[in-house]
Amino acid sequence: MSPRRFFVNSTLPAPMNTIRGLMRGSVPCVGYKRARVRTTAESRALQQLTTADGWLAIVANDQRQSLVALREQAGLPATAEELRQLKADIVAALGRDASGVLLDPEFALPALVDEGVVPRDTGILVATERSGPQAVDGLRVADVLLAPTDVRRLGGTAAKLLVYVRPDHEDAEGPNGRLVSRLAEACAAADLLLFVEVLTYRRSDEDPAEYGRRKTDLGLEAALLVESCGARVLKLESPGSEPGCRRLTEALTVPWALLSAGVDHETFKTTLQAAVAGGASGFIAGRSLWKEAALLQPPERRAFLLGEGRRRLAELLALLP
Repeated sequence: MSPRRFFVNSTLPAPMNTIRGLMRGSVPCVGYKRARVRTTAESRALQQLTTADGWLAIVANDQRQSLVALREQAGLPATAEELRQLKADIVAALGRDASGVLLDPEFALPALVDEGVVPRDTGILVATERSGPQAVDGLRVADVLLAPTDVRRLGGTAAKLLVYVRPDHEDAEGPNGRLVSRLAEACAAADLLLFVEVLTYRRSDEDPAEYGRRKTDLGLEAALLVESCGARVLKLESPGSEPGCRRLTEALTVPWALLSAGVDHETFKTTLQAAVAGGASGFIAGRSLWKEAALLQPPERRAFLLGEGRRRLAELLALLP
């Protein structure tokens, strides 16, 4: 399957995965069976969040609770100021090469915009959810911190919501489905593009091996559920193979980007290559690029990010044809 980049304004032929190919005016998205027409504002936001060749190449830097835990376990300070500086170092080193950065509203924003850390031509994807879901009747339910107006106020190009979904135990009328629908409606009213990150999980009473066997199918069903609730772009885990990615792409009517899930860089490169071949529109990667830096002292951290971090990002960009 040809990859899907996003070309908005170009006279060049548009590959299947590109924003220009998917969204030239009101023309249905190439390669999507039931393509959704996007608004001018959504098309512009996608243009601002993609590379010149139309790929989503976003550095994820919205971790909060997990980042605090990582540093505390290593005996390092995890104050708000420490985390703000860590996030600033990541964006300063990697933001200029990325098409966008995914940032949180608790440690990163608005400081990284106010201080001029985010490069002027780099799009900003703003995490809207509270860090860590709530447990409700055996499900993991997200809690939204920001409204679309808050995302705009923080300088955001688009909004992102993370939901943990078990499609075999919930549907569009469940708490996560209703949450996505409400936020999607609010974003549409505000002409704000909405990305939704979808993760599945093993329930406490579920056999690990059984969950492992079902994980790919659950991921597909969860993506379709969230898409039906109004998500415009999806951030998804790898289905595990190029055919699995192709199956996912063919089932969806919206583009999707691959998340790194904290795997090591070499593993993520292999996963991304299969995902792009299977129709993914790029990546939204965080820890695979910079996780070692989170445990380094500032001088060593900056050196790592400017050297190894940028090298890793360049290798990911080279996989986007």
